[in-house]
Amino acid sequence: MIKALDFTGASQPGGPMGGDRTQARRARWLGLFSLMACLLALMSLVGLVRSLVAMTYLNVRFVHEVNPVSRAVSYYVFTEHGAEVFAATLVVLAVATLTILIGLVQLRVRIGPAATTLFGVWCLGLVLCAVFPTDNAPRIESVHGLIHQFAGASLFASLPLAGLALARSLRSQPDWAGTGRTVRRLALGAAALAVAYLVARLPDLLPWFTFPAFADFRAYSGLIQRLLFVLELAMLLVLATRLLTVSWTRLRNRPDRVAVPTDLLRAQDEVIRS
Repeated sequence: MIKALDFTGASQPGGPMGGDRTQARRARWLGLFSLMACLLALMSLVGLVRSLVAMTYLNVRFVHEVNPVSRAVSYYVFTEHGAEVFAATLVVLAVATLTILIGLVQLRVRIGPAATTLFGVWCLGLVLCAVFPTDNAPRIESVHGLIHQFAGASLFASLPLAGLALARSLRSQPDWAGTGRTVRRLALGAAALAVAYLVARLPDLLPWFTFPAFADFRAYSGLIQRLLFVLELAMLLVLATRLLTVSWTRLRNRPDRVAVPTDLLRAQDEVIRS
């Protein structure tokens, strides 16, 4: 005789089996988003390392043509084959930043509108600096040189501010609180160097004003700019590395299968034997 068994709950969407199917779907989506974030983190790390190697190459290869202490990195475009390397480096850096942001979104990390906007300004500034080179003259003499000047100023200011805004959002998220503190420290250091770079370039920005010799720091503006670039790149590397760690951990720990309740399996076996 077949025993009367109530499988109503199992057949309902909200019953045990329906809940198991929902959990399985969530697990699959979680695995997909984690995989995408992991791949994006790897892409961003490759791009950031590539940018670091390229900028190091430019500094070493053309050390006698572009003084790394007093000249801005923008002047590498006037060296042999330096323009291609410099422009590609800026574009790759912008793409790497975007992949980090998309990866954070995949993991549902709260970025915030202020940080998103400032990161967008940073990426736009990088692309504009790559497309519009500076003028090889003491003063800005062309439209593309003026665009480069304003784009360069915006990108060096925007990333430290973006880091501070993002750090404020990350500190309330358990997996990212420590990263938020590190990003905040790097952003504060970058902001201080950005202000120092602006002060060093004041004689060029205000040519009608005569600065005394002790207030003219243009001889060190190139070094300040390169140190600023190092801190900004370090900030992005910290985010990309943490993105890879979190996404890989979630990918490994995702539930591959949903456990079916033991009492439900036993009841099904009894029906089959009867």
